[in-house]
Amino acid sequence: MTDQHEPGTYYWAADTDHCPHKPIPERGADAWDQWMCNHQPYDDGILCLSAPVGSACLACSAEEGDMVPWEACRVREHARPKRGIVPGIDTAHEPVTVLVGTFECLDRECDEYFDDDGREDPGIERCSHIREEQVCSCQRQDNGEYSSEPCRAAAAV
Repeated sequence: MTDQHEPGTYYWAADTDHCPHKPIPERGADAWDQWMCNHQPYDDGILCLSAPVGSACLACSAEEGDMVPWEACRVREHARPKRGIVPGIDTAHEPVTVLVGTFECLDRECDEYFDDDGREDPGIERCSHIREEQVCSCQRQDNGEYSSEPCRAAAAV
């Protein structure tokens, strides 16, 4: 895989119901080479390149030994709305203040939230790794986070 935390496509195994290329030919049979054009071997079997599971973080998935969705990558930066009022989902273009950082920082697990004895310091509002940004409500994703893609209205101008 890779040490870089980047999105990549994960695929279903060829021996699942998700693979449309059934039946699986015998290895060495005339049809095997043709069948393998749509498949790729991996440690635990063969993947069907016509049956994507979805986007995953390649590095996190390699470390976990199973697919970690890109949205759940613990190393990349995530943009969550700052506490307070967030425009409704149907609101087209309203400014939203978001906090941008890794899960460790956003979930208050960063070392900066704790004192030397390991107790949480309630006086720390947020660690120094988190930054505040303004985004547009149109950048809201299904998981409640905001993307770094430009606002569709601003891009159209």
